[in-house]
Amino acid sequence: MSIKSISKQRRKFLNSTTALATVATMSSFDLFSQTGEIKIGAFAAMSGAAAAQGKALTEGVQLAIKAKNASGGINGRKITIIFGDDAGKPEEAAVVARRFATRDSVTLAIGSVSSPASLAAAQVFREEEVPQIVVSATAQRITTQGNEWVFRSAVPDTKFVADIADFINETQPKLKKFAFIYVNDDFGKGGLDSFINAGKKYGMNVLVQESYTRGDVDFVGQLSKIKSASPDAIIDWSRYTEGALIQKQMRQMGLDKLPRFGGDGIAQAAFLDLAADSANGVIYGTHFSPATVSSIPAAQSFIQAFQKEYGKMPDYVNAQSYDAAMIAIAALERAKSSDRTAVRNALRLTDYASVRGPFKFDQKGDPTLKTHVVRIVNGKEVNARN
Repeated sequence: MSIKSISKQRRKFLNSTTALATVATMSSFDLFSQTGEIKIGAFAAMSGAAAAQGKALTEGVQLAIKAKNASGGINGRKITIIFGDDAGKPEEAAVVARRFATRDSVTLAIGSVSSPASLAAAQVFREEEVPQIVVSATAQRITTQGNEWVFRSAVPDTKFVADIADFINETQPKLKKFAFIYVNDDFGKGGLDSFINAGKKYGMNVLVQESYTRGDVDFVGQLSKIKSASPDAIIDWSRYTEGALIQKQMRQMGLDKLPRFGGDGIAQAAFLDLAADSANGVIYGTHFSPATVSSIPAAQSFIQAFQKEYGKMPDYVNAQSYDAAMIAIAALERAKSSDRTAVRNALRLTDYASVRGPFKFDQKGDPTLKTHVVRIVNGKEVNARN
């Protein structure tokens, strides 16, 4: 046995406060014999440029857990949320994940909101055998590396972008020549690659690809090259901070006259606040919007509860994290155990009426949901499919 394996087993033994007492008397741990709290970890960028998404994750998880605890918890056991701040950085996410798995002894983890952070954490959770429900990260490779411990609340970028390409072809089939500006990381490159592949069947061509580094504030160079290419439309695959700046600079350069599309990274209230009038006319895919869920009963109940608790309308990260927490609760109840393996196996059986529509996990751990699409009109989201 390797030193790493021995160390892992030793950590698991030390983290089990009832190990010696239960080995001789129990063949499994179940919720009907256990007492004490059930620990769930939740992590995201609580600080830094993506802190708005971290706050949204916190709000969604807390709303679900608070309601469950108010109704008696799970078989009388209270659920305790342990929060972690990964600051949107992979190295920080790995540290948080290790702490959750060892010192905090969580049964399950919810997070993160970015693909690089989620991927880094997934490697740790896989090693430590902790179920993870990724909230907003869309990089497809999160669920294609044979990791049986990772699940996802968000539609992955391959399907998400394919849904957007389908929407463009259905509503504006004459658009064939595209410019693509994107953040140079797993999230941005995943969006670009997915669009190139998805657009082939419709004869869509990416004439120019312009990338930037996260945290950049000047995009004139990239936008000038885009303008020179004379595309039919522009796709911006950014997060909300850079995305808002890009839309403002597009407007200054007259590029706002072209059809503009975006992804879930800008589908936040913070983007609309920062971009202001420059956001008008932008069409983007999202995982949830109050404008797109009028026919979903679970969404209407969620919106009412969220407004009562926080005094505002929920965004897509609120919805994703709320769904993740509700799915986790259901898995704990279905497993009748807080044993990590039992909970993971119960997650595979998820069949849930989510706030975004009927929710099941496919074989990879991705949800079988359809992408919502909105258009910004006078600073507000409207259903672009209507």
